[in-house]
Amino acid sequence: MKYPIPYRKIDKWGFSNAEKAILIDCIYDDVIYPFSEENFDLALVKIADKRCWINTNGKQISPLADSVFPFTKKEISVLIIDDKNGEERQSTDNCLFINRFGESVFTLQALTANGFQDDKCIVCFPNHCYGAINSKGEIVVEPKFDDLNAVWNEIGRPYSDDRNRKLKKNQELIKFEKDRYFGFKDRDGNVIFEASYFSASEFDEGTSMVAKNSKAFYHIDSSGQRLYNKEYYFGFNYEYDIAKVVTDMPDVNPFVHERWGVDYYIPGNSKWGYIDKKGQEFWED
Repeated sequence: MKYPIPYRKIDKWGFSNAEKAILIDCIYDDVIYPFSEENFDLALVKIADKRCWINTNGKQISPLADSVFPFTKKEISVLIIDDKNGEERQSTDNCLFINRFGESVFTLQALTANGFQDDKCIVCFPNHCYGAINSKGEIVVEPKFDDLNAVWNEIGRPYSDDRNRKLKKNQELIKFEKDRYFGFKDRDGNVIFEASYFSASEFDEGTSMVAKNSKAFYHIDSSGQRLYNKEYYFGFNYEYDIAKVVTDMPDVNPFVHERWGVDYYIPGNSKWGYIDKKGQEFWED
């Protein structure tokens, strides 16, 4: 394993190695982003309803904040110390713009801010008006607007944020849908696995998380072989050789809220954990 693995002990999180030896004590309330190249070898953790970045040694490298945005390709993470600052404290030192070492990239007096999109970050300035800055901290839209949406209406709304996402490699198998079920084709369009899965992720790292029935999610490789025997209520595909899954089996109908647009219901009190590609589970209940 390249990175320490998120490890849960009952309701506290830390990190272990592949042999489940604890490397970083289980003191956190949640792991929001595991260690990754996208976030420059850092993990975002939650403690006492606040968030901070830590390095692979467990050292906290950013202040505790209410909101923390993922790193951009230009290595900037935006931190909002107090989400209610604009309404209550009105501190002009509420927004930080840091690099992977927790160092300030630039300083800016602001009440609150948004993450970077199209190299622009919308900011509420001390005059309580909204404008935008670029990744150098330079004002590119003067603070004269009453709300965030008015700024986007002025400059054009982007389709996505500037998160430093991992480039997906060309996969052998490509997901397709038929009669509301999913299967996989090769790159020449030949059907390899018929559309028999009611849920399937895209292939990545040579694997896909699939399910033929509700409450029965598991991973397969590109030959269709299961990676392990157990089935989970729900889960995601692998990233950096670990996958996040629901560790308990909630006694609910996952389609109970389908008419409200919720395709698959996951109760808010569900427990989560991580598995490796052998199905080894990194948690204790």
